[in-house]
Amino acid sequence: MSRLAAFRRLTIYVGEPSERTTCVVGDLDGDGVPEIVIGARAPRGELYWLDRTTRGEWEHHLLDDTFERIEAGGALVDLDGDGDLDLIAGDDSRGNRLYWWECPDDPTQPWTRREIFRMPGNQTHDQTAADIDGDGRLEVYFWNQRSDMLFYVPVPDDPRVSPWPGVRPVATGVREEGLAIADVDGDGHLELIAGQSWYRLLPNGRWERHIFAEGYVSPRVVAADFDGDGRSEIALAEGDASLQGRESGRAVFFRAGADPEALWEADLLHDRLLDPHSLQVADFDGDGWPDLFVGEMGLPSGDDPHPPAQRIFLNCDGRLEEHIVDRGLGTHESKVIELDGRLGIVGKPYRNLISEAPRDPEVDTVYLLLPEEGGS
Repeated sequence: MSRLAAFRRLTIYVGEPSERTTCVVGDLDGDGVPEIVIGARAPRGELYWLDRTTRGEWEHHLLDDTFERIEAGGALVDLDGDGDLDLIAGDDSRGNRLYWWECPDDPTQPWTRREIFRMPGNQTHDQTAADIDGDGRLEVYFWNQRSDMLFYVPVPDDPRVSPWPGVRPVATGVREEGLAIADVDGDGHLELIAGQSWYRLLPNGRWERHIFAEGYVSPRVVAADFDGDGRSEIALAEGDASLQGRESGRAVFFRAGADPEALWEADLLHDRLLDPHSLQVADFDGDGWPDLFVGEMGLPSGDDPHPPAQRIFLNCDGRLEEHIVDRGLGTHESKVIELDGRLGIVGKPYRNLISEAPRDPEVDTVYLLLPEEGGS
């Protein structure tokens, strides 16, 4: 019998036809309930957030609509030290700016957008923040795909300065996607996982690159200690496989051998996925072990050869066991969310506006996948 409760899909927002690229989750107003930030790039640039009221409804609040386009990715981080969450995100393939938005005292009011960096090339697909160097100050890590570079920058004492000083490359000559932070070599220090490599920060400030996987495209990556050995394993999904000429994408689980600097052992989880652009780790069944969510977006054109499905791979003593929790509607950039003690997923479909496929209203929704109350 499955240890996983049955999941139900709940629509919480319906919008106009749009290319929604961003979805991040955090408690913006300090009420203990997570809010949902959604970004779109077409027909216009737009950021808004959804707030659950005491009546259980979800209210729409405009965050900013004074920019042109926004890419997938984004991170909610307290950058200015005032106790609330600010937003980091940036341009897609038509722009070269990385921004942060300052959350006001009343987050229902418009947020202030500031430029962090004007990149040497267009597009920043994925950003994250962490204190990898251990100096007590966060660094922001971000890809710049069209310059084939991976960057980082310490958060300045005054983040309102624009642009930020001290932007430096982690790697050059690499064009990938996906970011995660974990201790992958078991040395007690955090490393940066980016695409198919992990990067160790050396005492001299240089970054040492180690390739753990080869031959995968448009990676989404997450990391966790799935087997309890004290070292992190990595999961990867080929989020935009169709854009790279692949008929389908793979989801793969990687475990380091005796030498974590060598290629890691790969365990194929699935090889017929329609652009699996959502990858998340959480303990979905409450047994104390991390599980893996893999979400199929479906093709950007909407011409799906089979209905996209959403899967949770339960951790069974370090072995991942597949469970389909929803089918029929794609998801893009989904995130884990906890509501009323239930751990679920929030996501939204993605569909190109220029598409000949029929556009059902469901394509332009934000929805929750939540376990049934009392399920087992």
